[in-house]
Amino acid sequence: MRQLEVALVGAGLIARFHLDAWLGAGAAVRVYSDDGRAAGLAREFGARAVGSLAEALDGAGAVDICTPTASHHEIAMAAIAAGVGVVCEKPLAATTAEAEDIVAAAERAGVRLYPAHDVRFAPAFARLHELVAAGRVGAGSVGRFFFSAYHPRPWTGHASARSGGILTDQMLHGVDLAYWVFGDVVRVHAYYQGELATPAPEGAVAVGAAVLTHASGALSRVVSRWTATPRPPVRVAFDVSGTGGTVRYDSEWPQEVRVADGEPGNFGYAGESVFAAEMREFAQAFTGGPEPRLGARDALAAVRITQAAAESAWTGRAVELPVKEAAA
Repeated sequence: MRQLEVALVGAGLIARFHLDAWLGAGAAVRVYSDDGRAAGLAREFGARAVGSLAEALDGAGAVDICTPTASHHEIAMAAIAAGVGVVCEKPLAATTAEAEDIVAAAERAGVRLYPAHDVRFAPAFARLHELVAAGRVGAGSVGRFFFSAYHPRPWTGHASARSGGILTDQMLHGVDLAYWVFGDVVRVHAYYQGELATPAPEGAVAVGAAVLTHASGALSRVVSRWTATPRPPVRVAFDVSGTGGTVRYDSEWPQEVRVADGEPGNFGYAGESVFAAEMREFAQAFTGGPEPRLGARDALAAVRITQAAAESAWTGRAVELPVKEAAA
């Protein structure tokens, strides 16, 4: 099997996790970042730094986009034009229109496009998907998905131009899982509570929540919480019930995901990293193996749902998503 050449764009915290995972999957990685940090990150991991996006894409089999959301569209479109496969950190794009543009371009070009929705690779969530798909939970399903995490202050305020805010950024984790487990979403009713200023003041908390109505008749509630202080650490949980029973999980039984010593650089997972499992599946697909558990249409669905959540939160009204759009 040929070695996959990956162009990693970005040199922040997520890029660090992705780089380690790509190397663990046997890929060769060249790193590019426009903030001057690529050389240091590449040197630390024994990768190669390059000086431009064009140089990064030249000869690469895949690009991994780990930059702020507003830059995703430009980088993805450049990669697709060069015939390079795309892995993109969530969300795929800053707007639904941009996400649609990326997916359509990838499909026209025959280029693989995979979103980095890492929580799908956590064993507990993968098992939940298996149980629901097998009918073990039964009919009349209702689900609750909860995510809480520390983030540096520039990412905490909803109005953040860098992240898009909690409703379109962190809440995408729960939205994607609800969509994966229960299928197409046809109605979204959401709210936001917290600071609007960016950066948020010390100790600020932002909370986003959405009730999703699925075409299957299932209902799910997604709650996400950002805090600008390092306590409590990351916590993820779900509770899914139906006529066949209830499935529950909480990362505090025992703690699987943690932030240690108040430093975001110490963020990590116990056991195998979800990033390692994720990049291994992507690497296999790029080198002729089976397709991974999610693809371009999942990325587009997640952006459509989270954008609807943001619209609902600001207008105070539920937003309808036609089935043909939710499933496209």
